[in-house]
Amino acid sequence: MAKDQTYTNNLLTIQVEEQDDQIEVKWTGKSTDREPAKFISPILIQVLKAASTLNKRIIMDFQQLQYMNSSTITPLIKILDRAKKGTNKITIFYHKATKWQELNFTALEIFQTDDNRLEIKGL
Repeated sequence: MAKDQTYTNNLLTIQVEEQDDQIEVKWTGKSTDREPAKFISPILIQVLKAASTLNKRIIMDFQQLQYMNSSTITPLIKILDRAKKGTNKITIFYHKATKWQELNFTALEIFQTDDNRLEIKGL
């Protein structure tokens, strides 16, 4: 994985930036595809593997995402489930004042771990 990568598919942009202690994944635009997993899953799997190899926390920042359809939540659930079974550390940030984000991301709180390996935080 290159240090910094930007992936774009239709209206969705995912920017991956490797930093000293973490890999930041910024989501912007809109995720409206019927099958977004075809685009999203390979990126997230690559990030998960890199973070595991480099022992870095993944920061997924959805605060600037304008919209995501219900199909987009599926690849996120699969990555969180995979991370929960492994050793990856993931923090998800979302914009708490945006109603659709609050609804979607509070539902993902079931993946949070007591040791803070997996965190879902509304800001």
